[in-house]
Amino acid sequence: MIESLTKSDIRHYLWRAGDLRFKLHRTQKQIHSTVKTVDAEEVLILSSRQLGKSYWAAIYAIEFCLRNPGSIVRILAATLKQIQDIVADNIGPICADAPSGLIERQKSSYRWRVGNSSLRLGPLERSNVDYNRGGNAALIICEEGGFVSSDDYRYAISSVIGPQLLRSGGRLIHVTSPSQDPNHIIHTEIMPKTTLLNSCFRYTIFDNPQITPEQIEQAKRLCGGDNTAAWRREYLAEIIRDPETVIVPTFDPMKHVHDFRIPDYSNWQVSIDFGGVRDKTVALLYTYDFLSDKVLVYGEAMFPPNTPTATIVEGVSALESRAARYGHQITGRWADAPGQLQIDLQRAHNFAIRVPRKDDWQAGINNMQVMFGNNQVLVHPNCTFLIQSLESGQYNDKRTDFARTETLGHCDALAALGYALRMLDRASPYPVLAPSQERTFVRPKVPESQKIAESIQPKVFSDTFNGSGIKRFGTFKTSYR
Repeated sequence: MIESLTKSDIRHYLWRAGDLRFKLHRTQKQIHSTVKTVDAEEVLILSSRQLGKSYWAAIYAIEFCLRNPGSIVRILAATLKQIQDIVADNIGPICADAPSGLIERQKSSYRWRVGNSSLRLGPLERSNVDYNRGGNAALIICEEGGFVSSDDYRYAISSVIGPQLLRSGGRLIHVTSPSQDPNHIIHTEIMPKTTLLNSCFRYTIFDNPQITPEQIEQAKRLCGGDNTAAWRREYLAEIIRDPETVIVPTFDPMKHVHDFRIPDYSNWQVSIDFGGVRDKTVALLYTYDFLSDKVLVYGEAMFPPNTPTATIVEGVSALESRAARYGHQITGRWADAPGQLQIDLQRAHNFAIRVPRKDDWQAGINNMQVMFGNNQVLVHPNCTFLIQSLESGQYNDKRTDFARTETLGHCDALAALGYALRMLDRASPYPVLAPSQERTFVRPKVPESQKIAESIQPKVFSDTFNGSGIKRFGTFKTSYR
């Protein structure tokens, strides 16, 4: 019976089951599987051009409609023109072999009935985004959000998209190439957030099985070479960080994030930036590798705004206990905290702190930049919040302070790291033996019967021992043990 099924029969069966993977190429299938597997309410896919991300987005949306009857699913693109392209280049061809009556276009050019669900397309640009209001969407896919201004995209997410997903508990998926604006909300807020959720993925032109090596070389030439911003952004899906706005432009995760070896001897310290009711509180556990001249940031603890002091003390104490696993002790605890909190920490929690230097804010940042530039800092991979802050933390518009974002707070992890590097204990933790003192050797008395034998030994010029424990007898030397 199965053998008698035609290719058309099998496709119709897969359409009815809501399984359209047969329409995807290898990398699209990988994206498909990854997005379905990951357990996160928000997903970011940074993609190279020509990977077929619009085609994949349409497949995923149609499948979701078929598998979740009664749902509202939206695909939003940057402009109305892009929406028209999605219809003409993707949804139309995809649905060409669908069973009759399964998918029907509505009177509106941008609405489709898919099974018993509704697929709706719309623009992200501010002038038209409000047309997407209404209903509780179970899935919203935003395409090429990097080509919408950051302010328009923020408005779309917070005022139009967010409320639709609130009641439904639906999922938001961003599929885009990186923006030319390094301060775009996709880079500064959405990427750090999804990275912490383990739902940020990147695909380059080298992941595209439909592109030949010759075509890749051609794309590279058209961009001006492999070191150009255009090639790296459009085809390697890299975010080009502006050194004028990024706080630590010298940070490179490939160089500075490693699972390092703990030194046998080290002085461990903790640095804390208390956020109070408005900002996050971040504590970092770190040590100084005296032999390699590197700061090793080993652990972190992050607390949301308005966390009770007792909870913070408990969490930081647990962080400090990691040093004890290696037989080491905390030799310094630095914290930026207001005066009354300093008193409360000491009296109510027996948690003594010292206040770090804060006399020159920019000098502290410059010090951090230089130390990363000289490869003097290593960050353990478990410090995920610090890593994201180093990658995405930026100045405000006037460069007078750190920018505030929902994900990174007031760049509190960078503040804690800045204090750590300025107040670093560089004293040697290694035990050093004191120089040997000169000692006079007193020869033991020997029996008279041995004096003849003694008389033939070389004359002793010096009975003084040097630091190596060597005693000289004429032109010979023997080790003293």
